[in-house]
Amino acid sequence: MEDLSREALPWAHGAPREEFGAFLSKTANSAKGRRIVSRSRSTDHTAIEQQIDDDRVDRYFNGGAGGTPHSVSMMAHDHNLPASVVRYRLRKETRTISDWLDAVCESGRVLDVGCGAGAWTEIFAKRYKAVVGIDRSPLMAEAARERVRCRTNVEILQGDGRESLPDGSFDMIFLGGLCMYLKDADVVALLRSLKHRLTKASSIILRESTVPQGVSFAQGEYQAVYRSVGLYHQLFKDAGPFRVEVRRNYGYNCMETAEELVDLRRRWLPFLPKRSPTLGFLTWWLLRGTSPISFWALPRLLSLLDIAWPRLQNHFFRLRLTE
Repeated sequence: MEDLSREALPWAHGAPREEFGAFLSKTANSAKGRRIVSRSRSTDHTAIEQQIDDDRVDRYFNGGAGGTPHSVSMMAHDHNLPASVVRYRLRKETRTISDWLDAVCESGRVLDVGCGAGAWTEIFAKRYKAVVGIDRSPLMAEAARERVRCRTNVEILQGDGRESLPDGSFDMIFLGGLCMYLKDADVVALLRSLKHRLTKASSIILRESTVPQGVSFAQGEYQAVYRSVGLYHQLFKDAGPFRVEVRRNYGYNCMETAEELVDLRRRWLPFLPKRSPTLGFLTWWLLRGTSPISFWALPRLLSLLDIAWPRLQNHFFRLRLTE
């Protein structure tokens, strides 16, 4: 077990808060190999073009990640956390944007681009008259069809939203963690295409993992690009014009906190089993039992102190056409 000495815990001994944030980030990243491995404070479009490998993205979501399609789709497959984590996250996320969803009439038509295994597609199917989900992974598309098989108002398509969007207009278009697997140019092109499918006063809602500044990459078998909110604003400007609203996704924050605690345990307590549903369960319910602190007060306090932990954050964006 590594020594948690004065050097290992700089914040406890009066070091600047930036050092504490760097300590948490380094610890979590070294434990989670598929997470952030490189970073730039500036927009480097060339780097993004080189980093995102579409073939690896396809392999990962077509069974290369292990786990079930539903757990992989929600990125909840690698830490032995209970299934209730995803349900908890979805409830909090839905509440976060409830007024945005309420703004869409019940008779509306909704498009879920990059629908994964259909978690959000099912939520939309309970609220709206017609829903179309599309995902480029055959495995994910089939899992989504199975999830909504009893609902007659849903159609699931297998295809790449960059090339094969369904016909017609929509009252809301949802991208639930899709842009993080796309190059900048693809994000801009997709949004330009989607805005022509919006009805009057409708919107595009995105949910994307973010970093506080610049751009960061996940490399290896798992490919992703994590942009700052500011960089997303630039992409929206290039694709727009849009009116943009942003909300922090604390539901995602809860799950990510649990995952990073599992990573810390794996790193600092190597004598414990690396993969243990029991320890994952205990981690989650310890956080749930202290949720007023762990899920509410602590993230907001760390944000005020400019400490980025959990390292990955998440934001909802609502894009509406300018008048």
